[in-house]
Order: sequence, then C-alpha cells, then structure tokens
Amino acid sequence: MIPTVAQQIGAVRTTIAKTVLPALDPNDSFAAEQAGLVLACLDWVLDVHQFEYPYERAEHTENRNTLSALADMDPQIADQVQELLIETASSPSDLAHMRAQVRRLKEAVARSYQVLAAAGSPLAAAARRTLADAAAQQVARELAWCRMTGFPRGEVPNISEVVAT
Repeated sequence: MIPTVAQQIGAVRTTIAKTVLPALDPNDSFAAEQAGLVLACLDWVLDVHQFEYPYERAEHTENRNTLSALADMDPQIADQVQELLIETASSPSDLAHMRAQVRRLKEAVARSYQVLAAAGSPLAAAARRTLADAAAQQVARELAWCRMTGFPRGEVPNISEVVAT
C-alpha cells in the first residue's frame, strides 16, 4: 500500500505530538512553542491540501466570469481579452498551468477594470459592482483557506464548503 499525502503528514504529526513534544526539556518553553506551531501548521495542511485544486478551479472560474462580464461592458475590452477568454474556456488539469492562467486572468481583470473606471461613465459603476462581487467571493475563499491559521475572526466555514458553492 502506498500512503496518501494525508497519511504521511498525519504520521509526522503523530510522531511530533507523541514522541518529540513529550521528550522536550520542560524548561525550554520556546522549543515547546515551536513544536506546537509545527503541529498547528500540519493540522492546517491536513485541513486544506485536498482542496488546493478545487480552490484554484474556483479562482479560475470566478476570474474568467468577471473578465467576461467586464468585456461585455466594452467592445474594446472584449477585443483585448478575447484570446485569453478562448484559451481559458476550460480549466487546465494540472495545478501549475491553472495557477498561471488564474494569474493572467486576474491581471486582465485589473487592466479591464482600470479602463472602465477611468471612463467615468455609468460603466464605471457597473464595473465596480462586478469587481466588488468577485472580491467578496475571493475574500470568502481566502478566509476559509486560512481558517485554521488564527487570522480569520469568528465563525469561518471549511474550505470544502466554500469551493463547493
């Protein structure tokens, strides 16, 4: 049997918790604190690692939809982003390629928004609403991704729930 990534990480976590941490000098509070941080980091990785691809796929879909909505507002933008929208019509199967596409989509969203916002027309308000909606979804994903790090305050849903929507 080949152990999964989660099983490997879980075994390391168990070893640290049951063997290393109790063997530390009880007077060395810094070492105990560092071991506790390592355990917390491993808990976080176990919580999120299997959702890394779905997270990026959600980012891909959200940014592509946002770019498409901005392109629908202005024919000049539509012409500029048409090739990227065609290229990103389906999500890549590998994570590195997906991340590269997400980066390009985000850059195109930013450039398109700047053009629409500079127009100072009713398009600027519509573009702002579109970007605000996308930003709210981005924040929800990021908070869920980081929920076990201690940074988000209050009740934050698990990343599995957020990327499923």
